[in-house]
Amino acid sequence: MIVLRIDETEKGPAIVLSAEALELLGASTGQTVGLQVTPSGEVTIAARDMSFEARRQRGRAFLKRYDKTFQALAK
Repeated sequence: MIVLRIDETEKGPAIVLSAEALELLGASTGQTVGLQVTPSGEVTIAARDMSFEARRQRGRAFLKRYDKTFQALAK
């Protein structure tokens, strides 16, 4: 088990990852990671796939661009 420390920062509490934890995650400083709670109550943390985030942003931009069209079609 890797022990993590919680520190107080200007923006609020922050979990400090050791070099070992960063290596296991395949993450680096400044990268975004995701935290998920499973139905059994276990907490998992994983490096986020930024390509998914980019695809989601493109999808939202598409929906916003054609918002009036979609509203007209929904009538």
